[in-house]
This record gives sequence, structure tokens and C-alpha cells, in this order.
Amino acid sequence: MSVALPRPASLLQPEAAASSIDSALARGRQAFKARDLDTAMRLFAQAIGDDPRSAQAWMHLGYTFVQLQNWTNAVEAFETSLTLDPAGEWAQNGLAFALFNVGQQPRALELIDTVCRHHAIGAMWQLRGFMHSQAGSDPAHTLSVYRDWGRRFADPLTRAAAPLVVRDRRPDRRLRLGYVSGDLCSHSVAFFMAPVFEHHDPAQVEVHVYSVCQPDDFTAAMQRHVPHWHDARGLDDAALTALIRSHGIDVLVDLSGHTEDNRLLVFARRAAPVQVTWLGFMHPLGMKAMDYRIVDAAIAPPGHEACYSERLFRVPCMASYTPPPYAPLCEAPPMLRKGHPTLISLNNSAKITDAMLALWARILAARPAAQLIVMVKERTPEAAQAAMQARVESAGLPLERTFVMHQQPLEQFMELGHVADLALDTAPISGGTTTLHALWMGLPVIAMDGERGVDAGSARTLQGLGLHEDVATDEDGYLAAVLRRLDDPDGLQRFRQEARARMLAGPLMDYAARTRELEQAFRLMWLNWLEGTPRWLDLSDAARCAIAAPTDAAQPA
Repeated sequence: MSVALPRPASLLQPEAAASSIDSALARGRQAFKARDLDTAMRLFAQAIGDDPRSAQAWMHLGYTFVQLQNWTNAVEAFETSLTLDPAGEWAQNGLAFALFNVGQQPRALELIDTVCRHHAIGAMWQLRGFMHSQAGSDPAHTLSVYRDWGRRFADPLTRAAAPLVVRDRRPDRRLRLGYVSGDLCSHSVAFFMAPVFEHHDPAQVEVHVYSVCQPDDFTAAMQRHVPHWHDARGLDDAALTALIRSHGIDVLVDLSGHTEDNRLLVFARRAAPVQVTWLGFMHPLGMKAMDYRIVDAAIAPPGHEACYSERLFRVPCMASYTPPPYAPLCEAPPMLRKGHPTLISLNNSAKITDAMLALWARILAARPAAQLIVMVKERTPEAAQAAMQARVESAGLPLERTFVMHQQPLEQFMELGHVADLALDTAPISGGTTTLHALWMGLPVIAMDGERGVDAGSARTLQGLGLHEDVATDEDGYLAAVLRRLDDPDGLQRFRQEARARMLAGPLMDYAARTRELEQAFRLMWLNWLEGTPRWLDLSDAARCAIAAPTDAAQPA
């Protein structure tokens, strides 16, 4: 989940400010806008060389380091900018995020709260919601901080939205279905959406996609299965709303939530009669215009309704999973040839709390021959070391057996099963796609259970596959589960030989069934809208009958 980090407009619209700033700074902004980060860094450094007291140059250098996930250097750049200009709100915003990613959560939260109190900038409030929701596991507090954003930025647009005209109210006609996403490329969301696009029934739904990401080969592969693919990168929120309304979309699906490149303010403008959020973001959105959230009973059991701003619609299984095309299986645990076990963490550094590191230190203390690889999302070895090494030392992890690894390209990532024997999930925020990738590699995953969906994602995946023994409820249980796996090399080998068959037989890879259920859910949401009441909120037998025989109340007006 990539948070939507707000950036100063000057970074994205450099031409507007170029006449009043140094040439190197102006060209650096242009390079940043084009995502040429190496050139941007060189030019911002040149601008600093020309004027070391330029708070703007230091601030822009900080955002370049953020994009490179070089958090330690980002902290230094933002702090220098604030020394020169203590009131710089964009430097404060960037510093809060960088501090959060190097484990200084209390200071980061205090700073982002201060920034938001003084500045009504929607993306900053979104970042505040993300940071608070990641730092703790209280669902009421998570809902509250996202509603803080919704009340200020989304709900006023909903109240001011032009009336939505729906001319064809037939309950059983083919529905026009729209998906809005900034992640339909080589991104985790795409691994879930690819089989859905391929299995949609054209007799039931006419599919439109509104993509706001930079396309790549994975985009092209998905696009072949979508009859109406709209590249919406150049459209602002008002223009995209108008386009979606012009297409007469009946059910509009958000796949981004509060992550980067989201278009939640399109939904706030009421682009379609039924609006749904799904997959891309597990926290509540905090806005009134999002009608539904698709969940299953494992992620959001009955009673969790109060944790969300959206109405929950439950399906038997809320997602599908497609493994990467290149995923060579190492059929024997590496410990059999190396003579010692290797554990690996695959989640980003922001999910790795100090408590988690201390727990992993207990594991290595209990198994003196074991090694640990901490693979984080930082893009270079230097950035990964800068982000994690001091924290690893403070947690008491043995440095001679603990290795920090930077982000790997997907093909190299999917070869990590040739290196590691067992994957360690994080808590309170669990893995998502990384957990599924690890299982596909043949790695058992040890996870902690949780209450919120974002905390329990890995646990629910494992339980759904019958791997209940790998789910712990506390730290002692987590430790015991790891040691039990490490003490059974034959069991690790059997797991590798059986993992893919287990996943293929499970609900996550029954693509046709999952897509039919999704279409039925959208149909029931449509009937609810026609009737003016949320009568159907799950795929019970009665609800499925309602699809086959729409009620009188759902007849054309």
C-alpha cells in the first residue's frame, strides 16, 4: 500500500515558477516531474551549491530522497530546510513522513498533527490518516482520523454535486461497471484484478476502466480483457467525473483508497449511482459518498460495521490472486544444503515496529544458527542500511546473522524461496500480496492475528488455506510457531511440494467463482439503489434469488 504523499505544487508544475528561481532548481523540478530522480537530485544539489541557504532547494532534495525511499537522507534534507525556514509547511510534511519511515513514530505523528492544524491541504490530511492508522490498531481512532479528512475535503463536494440523472432503471439489464485505479500496472493490486478482468461476463457487465497510472507491460496484458479502457492520467477530478457520468456508469469501483494517485474526489462528486471501494486500501475512507466496501466474513466479521464509514457488503471471498509469471520453485528448503535455517521478512520498513524487531531477536536467540534477512522497500543497499541498521542494532539482533536487503525487482523477489526457509509477517500491520507471493514460493508464513482487516490480512489468508498453526495470537505464540516450523525440516519440504496445489485448490485462485460472486454483489447493490434501501448486504441464498427475480420495488420508475 503506497501512501499518497503530498508534494508541493512547484515540484509538479515547475514551469509556473521557473522565471523566479535559479535555473538549476527549475530544471531539477522539471526532472522530478518527469520522474528522472537521478537528474533531479543532481540539479537540486547544484542549486544548493549555488545557494546553500535555499530552503526550497533543500526541501525539494528531501522529496527526491523520499521518492527514492532514502529516508535518512530525506530527514537530513528536510531538517536543513526547516533550519533555514522554520515555517515551511511542505518541509514539515515531508519530514513527518520520513521520520515515520525510520521508526520515529511519536515525533512524526506530533509533527503531522501540527502541520494539519495550520494548513487545509487535503493530501496532508490523508497522510495524517495513514500515519495514525499505521501507528496503532484502534479501529475507532483509525475511523476518526479518516473522517477528519472526509469532513473537510470530500463531503463538501458531495453536498455541492450536480444531480445525477439515471435514465435506464431496469433491474436486470446489463450493468455498466467502472473501475478507477492508479495501480493497474506492475503493482500488487494488479495481481488481484487481472483474473477479474479476464473472467467478467460480458452478458452481465459492460466493463470500463479509468486508469491513472503510467502504463507498462502488465497494463497492456490486462487491457486486452477490458472492452473500454480509458487512460485518464491527463484529466483532473472534475473532468474525470464528467467523463464517467457521460458513460452512464451504474457501479463505480475504487481500487486505490487513500493511496498514491487515488481519485477519491471523483467519488465525492458522485460520479455514479452506486460507488464501492475494494482491494486497494483496507482502512475506512471517511467519506459519505462511498456507499459500500466489499469484504468477506474473515476480514470483517459481523459486528465490525462500526469500524468503517462505508456499508459493508460481504462476499464469500473478497479477492483473487494471480502469481507472477516468473516464479521458479525451489522444492527443497535451503537449510538442507546450507546447514542452518534462514528466516526472511518481506514487508516494508514502515511496517516493521521496534516490538517486531525485538521479537525476531528472541527467535534468533532461541536458534543460534539461524539467520535473518530483512528485505525492505528502499531501492538501494545504502538506503536500506540507513533505514534499518541502527534499529536492528537497538533491537539486539545479532549483526553477524542479520542482513538488511534493499528492494528487489519482481523476478529476483520471486527467487527468494531459493534463499529462505520461512517468512516472518509483521504486526500490527500485516502483509498482503507479499504473503501470497511467499506462499507461492513455498515459504510458510508465520503471522499474528488482529482485529482490523489491515492487521489480520495474512492471518485470514493462512486460515483460509487451512494453515491455522501458523497464526499466533501473541508474541509467545508467534515465537513457538516459528520454532515449530524450524524444528521440522521434513515438514518444510512437504510444505514446498504442496503449497501451490493448496493455493490452486483454494478460493483465491478460483477466478470464475470469485468474479461471478463479484458481479452478483454489484447486481444486489444496484437493486438496493433502485429500491432506495440497503436490503441486500451479502450473497445469501435469498439475495441470490433476488437477482434471478427482482422485486416489484425494483421495477423501472
